[in-house]
Amino acid sequence: MDPVTFALGAKAVGGAASAFSVLGEAKAEKQNSEINAYIGRTRAMQTDTTSRQNLGSELGSIRAALGANGEVPGVGSFEVMQELRDTRNRERRIEFGNEMQSVYDHRRKGANAMKLGRLGFAAQLAKAAPSMFDLYQSVGG
Repeated sequence: MDPVTFALGAKAVGGAASAFSVLGEAKAEKQNSEINAYIGRTRAMQTDTTSRQNLGSELGSIRAALGANGEVPGVGSFEVMQELRDTRNRERRIEFGNEMQSVYDHRRKGANAMKLGRLGFAAQLAKAAPSMFDLYQSVGG
């Protein structure tokens, strides 16, 4: 094998290896982002469940306090409990939404990494191809 052909082949092999390396890094970043998104979704569900449990506990405490004092729940106490319920539900939805936004961000990051990885793969393969000048020179022009 002549030295020019060997050099062109080595350049092609090196470029292909570099292209697969770029694609592998993108896949790893996407996988990491998917793991983080899964963890975030789990955290969002846990936050939602905990908030619901806390609301039930707070309302139970109010009912127990009213009962311990011998008071019968009336319009005023129902208003207070409804206001508490509305406030806690709004806070719960906001917290859940914030956690889910984080999940979306992780998924977008993974998708973007794959897009960039595919572009990098194509770019590295294009760099690996010999130039027309090199091909002309190797033919003996």
